[in-house]
Amino acid sequence: MKNLIYTISFLFVFSACETEDYLGPDLNDIYGPLEIIQNFTISNDSMDFTGNNSTHFIAKFSKRVSWQININGIISGSKKIISGESNYIDESNSSWNGNSTTLPFFTEEPCEVFLTFKDFPDTSVNINALIINAKQYHDQNTVLISNFEAGFNPNFTGFFQAGCTKALTSGGAGEGIRFLQQFGTCDWDWLIGYIDYYSNFWFDQENLVSDPERVFFNIMIYGDSTLSDVTNLPNSVFKLEFYEDENGDGYYDASSEDRYDYEFDVDWNGWKMISISYNDMDKLILATNGGNNQRNPDKISNVRTLLLANPESGFAKADVDFLIWSFDSPLLD
Repeated sequence: MKNLIYTISFLFVFSACETEDYLGPDLNDIYGPLEIIQNFTISNDSMDFTGNNSTHFIAKFSKRVSWQININGIISGSKKIISGESNYIDESNSSWNGNSTTLPFFTEEPCEVFLTFKDFPDTSVNINALIINAKQYHDQNTVLISNFEAGFNPNFTGFFQAGCTKALTSGGAGEGIRFLQQFGTCDWDWLIGYIDYYSNFWFDQENLVSDPERVFFNIMIYGDSTLSDVTNLPNSVFKLEFYEDENGDGYYDASSEDRYDYEFDVDWNGWKMISISYNDMDKLILATNGGNNQRNPDKISNVRTLLLANPESGFAKADVDFLIWSFDSPLLD
């Protein structure tokens, strides 16, 4: 009987030791050298991102490592970052559908692709690839207001202070070729200028869905993060106003219909995508008290964009591009 107990005890201890060894870290992953045992390549170096097409990267390493892939657009300056921790790279951890981490969007262009390793800064690999068809963000899940590619629609009215600029510009856009410059100095008023984008003249004449949780407004804004000499804070303030025509008569009435506002500092350099859910109670604030106090995106008749600045602060700038609604998620989700 004692021999049986000793045998069981021995087997239990042996089994426990085996389990601990198995659960512990691989010593090769900690101390072993890094070797690339399968060269870093791309599944298709002529990339077509139309529809739901995607590409992915391939590589194998001698140990588990933290790696990062940086894709740089030679013409656009767009960037995409893909990272992971593994001893391999394949479709499961490096699939890319042509989207951008850093704006502007990629276009049809050559790209440089760099593979680097967090704990091995002296080891890197680079390859080249070509985008033959760029990803299209304007699809069946969006409603485009304007991307300015066909010019500035004169039915979008507004006002800019004397000496301030609103100008259609080619080259350096966040998407496509053209964008709208907005900048200036006004020492007597907070308003630099505003534009009304009336729904009757949106590029897509399609209705938004009625569920505010499904609707997201997206706009590209270019900032230069200029700081005020007076306040040492960013000069440029941007405001979005959404006007609802609740009774469907074609006009907004502040005494009987809702307006929702969102205001923020433009405190960055370069292009950035701002996306906001139409159901965001913290950011998108009810600005009037005369309507039904219900968020009705399908009744929006006008989106107004305003560039503001403290009149004592000096120069303000916030260029815009690619105003677009998306359904179910932000455009760059």
